[in-house]
Amino acid sequence: MKQRIHYLKNITVLKGGDIPTAASAKENATIPGGSYAPLNGSCQGCPGTLYVASPGADLKALSESGVPFVVYVDTLTYSGSTFWDGAKYVLEGEGKFDPEDFDPEELEKIYRRLNKIPWDISETDRCVIKETSLSDLDEFYEIYADPDITRFTEDLMERSEEEKYTENYRDLIYEIYGHGIWTVMKKDTGEIIGRAGLDERAGFDTPELGFVIGKPWQKQGYAYEVCSAILAWAAGNDIHEIMSLVEKDNAKAVKLLKKLGFSARDTVTIGTSEYLRFIFTVK
Repeated sequence: MKQRIHYLKNITVLKGGDIPTAASAKENATIPGGSYAPLNGSCQGCPGTLYVASPGADLKALSESGVPFVVYVDTLTYSGSTFWDGAKYVLEGEGKFDPEDFDPEELEKIYRRLNKIPWDISETDRCVIKETSLSDLDEFYEIYADPDITRFTEDLMERSEEEKYTENYRDLIYEIYGHGIWTVMKKDTGEIIGRAGLDERAGFDTPELGFVIGKPWQKQGYAYEVCSAILAWAAGNDIHEIMSLVEKDNAKAVKLLKKLGFSARDTVTIGTSEYLRFIFTVK
């Protein structure tokens, strides 16, 4: 899915000892849909800028500057170490860095990862599915305040703990696995109506479909619409099998899973709870 808002506006190529926090004007490369915005001496890491450094740059100093950056490697000439201090992402190409050689959407995603801006995941007729951010929590607490929601779903933690969990989830789940439980938002109003996605449950190798739709939006087909989009997303992202664990008394979830094409496989016990395990084969 293309990102609904593009935050990346320009790319700054760092040379030698260039450090964005103490630099004069740098060479900037305009990307499709972006704008030319050179740095100046007062810039402390310009918003909208992706910093690209070569392995020959002072990566340690760059990392200590606190400005997120990506390393570009010219595969025609570079034959050094494969370790780049402080770099989360490495771009490879032949010859001088040229933004035209890279998919603008992938550069946008890298910029967002480096700057902790949520990715847009998928879009349905009525909803947007996006990564969760701290700003979503207020509406989550409203949704989870209804006891019917937490009957079959684990409740949210105390606010400070939930915030810490959300921050860690981005780093340990979104960035490592490329998926997770996401936020579901209505297109027309911007309201957050629930959560859904593919989570990683300890002890299982198969990602698990999970979903929660707030009480005011239930019985309107949102869960089926959103979960169908997630299964379609999985098909395009090299995921071949998905499971879902459901308590036997959760008749609504069982009905939805069957409608989505899941098949009951077996029962599993986790702690003192017993779950039906449903499996979906991604085609």
